[in-house]
Amino acid sequence: MFYWFVFVFFSLLAIFANNRHVVSSNEHQLLSFNPLWWLIVLFFTFVIGMRHEIGGDWGSYLLYFESISSLPLTDSFDISADAGYVIINYISSYFNLGIYGVNLFCGFVFSLGLSIFCRSLPRPLLALACAIPYLFLVVSMGYSRQGVALGFAMIALVFLGREKKIMFCVFILLAALFHKTAISLLPIAALAGTKNKALSLLLVLLIGLIIYLTALSTSFDRLIEYYIRNEYKSQGAFIRLLILLVPSIILLVWPHRFNMPNSELVLWKTIAWISLSLLFLLIASEASTAIDRMALYLLPIQLVVFSYLPEIFGERGEARSWLVFLIICYYGLFMGIWLNYSVYVIYWLPYKNLLFI
Repeated sequence: MFYWFVFVFFSLLAIFANNRHVVSSNEHQLLSFNPLWWLIVLFFTFVIGMRHEIGGDWGSYLLYFESISSLPLTDSFDISADAGYVIINYISSYFNLGIYGVNLFCGFVFSLGLSIFCRSLPRPLLALACAIPYLFLVVSMGYSRQGVALGFAMIALVFLGREKKIMFCVFILLAALFHKTAISLLPIAALAGTKNKALSLLLVLLIGLIIYLTALSTSFDRLIEYYIRNEYKSQGAFIRLLILLVPSIILLVWPHRFNMPNSELVLWKTIAWISLSLLFLLIASEASTAIDRMALYLLPIQLVVFSYLPEIFGERGEARSWLVFLIICYYGLFMGIWLNYSVYVIYWLPYKNLLFI
């Protein structure tokens, strides 16, 4: 099966690859790309962008594209809608690229964001392998708008970990143009601030208010109506929060073992606490869809924790290799369960690509 081939291939790269040079706890990993990583970006973009009839929302996205293509931009553009996604659909229609043009753009943003995020970690190929069963397979190939929003959000989180809050806000705004729920990440900039939290909070709230008043207010009214008042259900919310549970607990129990700059450590501890809080909130609340949408943008914490894990608990090379292998097995088990028992997996099987049908 194609999905297993992708997972096994990148898992083998992760197992046999050397970890990056260990930087001191006050330094950040370099984000430079070598040819291998550009090939990875292109491969993921191709697989995501040229997929045919794959994903739970394929039919909905196709109908949306057809409705956009039949209207002039002045009629199809709605500032209260997902403006970025509207524009990409219109451009793809104008150049006769079809829904595949839209998906190629979404796939490229997701793939680039994921690669930049992984390159910020000590074991980038291990982080990439961990991303395949859910972030790549389910999100990017099933939910295009959330996928491109997550791609921008991962870049934003890298900037925030390096205390570049303005760039963080810029990329969160870009993410929100494709899925409004991404704006829920803005308060993290204030919560994770290591200096002058009052000023950080004021700045983030001001930027968020401007964004809300100029572009998102109507849409947010709809989100509140759909996700909160109507208490829409998201059946996968509990599973996705369980995915966050293990890495969140590891980080909060052993934070001193993570050899990362303090700004990054504070950020991921904040996200860990939010992840645990959402799990308790899900149990106490019936607004599972709203909680699920927020949890989507917290999923990168698993890549962070498991990328550091071999160095945290493995004192020798052999022990670290076994830890990498066990992490791969853990995600392989998760992928196997999803492929065999998910009620929605029929929308992903078999994988079809436009160039090979």
